[in-house]
Amino acid sequence: VAEAAPGTIERHLRVYGRLDLPPDQRVEVRARYAGLVKSVAVSVGGTVSKGDVLATVESNDSLKEYTIRAPISGVVQARQTSVGEITGPTPLFTLVNTQRLWATMQVFPSQRFEVKLGLPVHVVHNGHRHESTIESLAPSGSGEPYILARTTLENTNGDMAPGDLEVGEIDAEIISVPLVVKNDALQKHEGEAVVFVRHNNRYHAQPVKVGRTDGRHSEILSGLKPGDHYVVENSYLIKADIEKSGAAHEH
Repeated sequence: VAEAAPGTIERHLRVYGRLDLPPDQRVEVRARYAGLVKSVAVSVGGTVSKGDVLATVESNDSLKEYTIRAPISGVVQARQTSVGEITGPTPLFTLVNTQRLWATMQVFPSQRFEVKLGLPVHVVHNGHRHESTIESLAPSGSGEPYILARTTLENTNGDMAPGDLEVGEIDAEIISVPLVVKNDALQKHEGEAVVFVRHNNRYHAQPVKVGRTDGRHSEILSGLKPGDHYVVENSYLIKADIEKSGAAHEH
């Protein structure tokens, strides 16, 4: 149950893009001096922390062994060496860390004048909504008719990966309105939009006139007043009970 109150409605600009790995989150690790690989401590897919030993190499010049350590924490994406090989200019390992990703979104000319640094953006990926702000705006670099808006997302749960598609909803305008309810509260009953209002531990379907919406909250033009307590979560259960009760009376 929530209390009806004044609030805000967001006007969104919808943009599309994909998730990218920031440049500092991918590192190719090379041998500092040419030499013989004496040991390799990691495999592809293994997790490493910054400073962990990846391999030991015997220098061709000094014949002394030195260690190659991980410059970042992450996962071993590629391993291109084995014990007994001679190191050269090619990378021995590629490390990536996907705990922080960029959401890179395309902003077309019709939207460009409304998109500014610092605007809130809701990034929707695989049914999940991530809150962030626009951190950079840059030309596409390849002649396409759009600019690239970027924001950083934390990927601590590991459910996102570079290359995944995402949708951004940029807050172009935030409008103050006298009364809002959460969209989960709205139901259709007997052809009308209703919310279930509580009075003395009983609930009844209150018809309402709905105004603007941003997908999460809706403006209520009539039918409710500030301070009314309305059902938010599981409001569909009350609707189902009422409909079952009505069906029983018909029989």
